[in-house]
Amino acid sequence: MKITVIMPVYNGESTIEKTLVGLLVQSKKFDELIVIDDGSKDRSVERLKNFLDGRMDYNLIQNEKRLGLAAGYNRGIKSAKGDLIVTLHQDIILEKDSLEKLVEPFHDKKVVAASHIVSHPLEVWNKYNFWQKSFFGRLAGKDFSGIDGKFDAFRKSALEKAGLFDDKHFHTAGEDGDMVFKLKKMGKIADTEARIIHLHKVDPNFSWKDIVHKQAQYSEAQGVLLALGRIRNLETFGRSFFRELMLLALVVPYLNIVSLISIALYSFLYTKIIFEKNYKDKRIFILSLFNIFLLFVSSFYSLRGFIYGKQRI
Repeated sequence: MKITVIMPVYNGESTIEKTLVGLLVQSKKFDELIVIDDGSKDRSVERLKNFLDGRMDYNLIQNEKRLGLAAGYNRGIKSAKGDLIVTLHQDIILEKDSLEKLVEPFHDKKVVAASHIVSHPLEVWNKYNFWQKSFFGRLAGKDFSGIDGKFDAFRKSALEKAGLFDDKHFHTAGEDGDMVFKLKKMGKIADTEARIIHLHKVDPNFSWKDIVHKQAQYSEAQGVLLALGRIRNLETFGRSFFRELMLLALVVPYLNIVSLISIALYSFLYTKIIFEKNYKDKRIFILSLFNIFLLFVSSFYSLRGFIYGKQRI
C-alpha cells in the first residue's frame, strides 16, 4: 500500500524542522509528502523549503487565507495518491520506527484507522513560560493514546466513504472526534505502539489570553459534537463536559455543596504541578481563580457550539 503523509502547517517555524528530521529517518518509507500551509504569518514555509529542497520531492499547497485544520486535511486527501493517509502535525518528534508501527495494522483489511501514543515529557514542559506550563500542566509527564490528528493513519477509501473531514462544522478542533465516530461504523480502529513526543511551540509571549482562546476552541468543538449526536454515552459526556456539570450542580439543592467542594479541589488539582514546581512565581496566587474562570469560559463556548451547531472560532 502506498503511503501519503499530509502535514498541515500554521506558524510552526519553531518546531517544523525537528518534525521533518524525524520523518525523513523513518525505518518505513513513505511514498508522498503533501504540506498544507494554512496562511502562515511566520517563516514556516521558508524553513520547510530550506530543509526539504534538494532532499526529496514534496507537494506544497498554500492557502491564501486560513481555512482551518479540517479543510487543510481535505485539500491534502483530494491530492493524495496513497492508499493510506497519515496525518502529521508540525510540532512532534517521531521515533525511528513510529511510521512502521502505525501502518502495520492495515494488513487487516477490516482496519480503517490507526492511532498513536503521545508523550509530554517534563523536559519539554520545563521550557515553557508560566502560562504555557499552566495550560499543559495536566499533560506533563504523561502518555495518552487515541486519534487526534497529530500522527494517525487512515485508509483513504474509508475517509472518502465518510465524506472526508467535516470542514463545514469544524474549524480548529473537533474534526478528529467526528471522524472517529464515522469510522467506527465502517471497521476497526487499531491502537498501536507508534510513539511521538508533542513539543508544541515554545512561545515566550504565550499568555493567559491564549489559554482562554484555546479553551474556547476546544469547548465550542465539544458543543458541536454534542449537537451533531457524536457524543452518545454517559462516560464520554461526563469526560467532555465535567466543567459544565460542576457549574450546573451549583443550582441543584444538596448537590451544590458537593459542587463547591469539587470546584475548590479542581481549582488546585487542575494545575497541581504548577503549585508544586513554580510556587515562587507570584502569579501562583491568581491561578486558582483563573482555573475557576475557565469553567465559565468552557461552559459559555460549549453552549454556543451546541446552539449554533458549528465551530466559529
